[in-house]
Amino acid sequence: MKTNQIEEKIQELENWLIENPNSTERNLIESDIKKLRTILKQNHE
Repeated sequence: MKTNQIEEKIQELENWLIENPNSTERNLIESDIKKLRTILKQNHE
């Protein structure tokens, strides 16, 4: 994935969390966001 694609995906997931604050999948989505941010950080090193 390219950097802009990763950033877009993070934004989509963050929006999903806002729209679904009590979802049972919240932990999974937060984990995915963390993984994507780690990838972004590695891409910038």
